[in-house]
Amino acid sequence: MKNCYKLAMTAAIVGFGLGMLNVAQAATVSLSSSNQGWWSKTAGNSNQNDNYITGNLDATNYANFFTFDLNDLAGVSTATLQVKRFQGAGNPTKTLGFFDVSTAADVLAQKVNNPNAVIYNDLVSGKNYGTFNVSTFGNSDEILSFVLNSDAIADINASSGRFFSIGGALLGDIGIGEQYLFGFSFDSSATLVLNTDLASVPEPGILNGAVLVGITVLLLKRKGKAF
Repeated sequence: MKNCYKLAMTAAIVGFGLGMLNVAQAATVSLSSSNQGWWSKTAGNSNQNDNYITGNLDATNYANFFTFDLNDLAGVSTATLQVKRFQGAGNPTKTLGFFDVSTAADVLAQKVNNPNAVIYNDLVSGKNYGTFNVSTFGNSDEILSFVLNSDAIADINASSGRFFSIGGALLGDIGIGEQYLFGFSFDSSATLVLNTDLASVPEPGILNGAVLVGITVLLLKRKGKAF
């Protein structure tokens, strides 16, 4: 009787343990920007303005930014920034670069403090998250997707639980006159699409473990009656 009891208890423990095995669940998460806009060395702005123009307009240079609340996301493997095209001007193709941002998110959000050369320079330089050739003209409602590089992914993972910002600017000799992307970009939030491993969750096998425990208990009862 004692041996049967020990064997039954062992089977129950093993079955329950197998049922509790965890696996990482892969998921695609889309985050809307919590703040976005532009900074300039010479132009004024307002906190309510969410326009994310970048380039040169009316002899003024603009650099844009996008801030996202990452919450507790971790294990990000890919990251894609998606923004609406709106309007462009100048040469038919622009070179657009995205960069890391050291300026705190709450400081970036105070766009009323434009102009500010320090913040502008922060958005147009530093660690490069990707460089892209972008057609200046196209459907203004088109959503453009920019796959960010491994440096961006590393910084996103390092920023878990905090805000994460991306700076954007036109690169190289952009030409004379009006040269810009994302002009007239009002009331349209950018999106950061992340492929990530969420927290581990119990396998469906937990049910199998519970069933095995139940069978074991039933066998114990039957053996108790038999003996």
